[in-house]
Amino acid sequence: MHENHYKHKKHKEWREKVLRRDKYLCQECLRYGKRISATIAHHIKPVSEYPELKYKVENGRSLCLACHNKIHPEKGGNWK
Repeated sequence: MHENHYKHKKHKEWREKVLRRDKYLCQECLRYGKRISATIAHHIKPVSEYPELKYKVENGRSLCLACHNKIHPEKGGNWK
């Protein structure tokens, strides 16, 4: 997914809906009883393989930066 994708209005709206639905809490941390703020809306099924799910809220989950970096170590923590 190209970096500029994150600047599009539709992506910002999708991100906000996912974070709001999850009450701005990292869903991975919650599995372990931790209440950590989420800042990233992560696509569960990759957009590269499922472009039709790009803006489907049900294909998103809220994550903190640490959990997102565990899922995407190839990015080297370059997520905002």
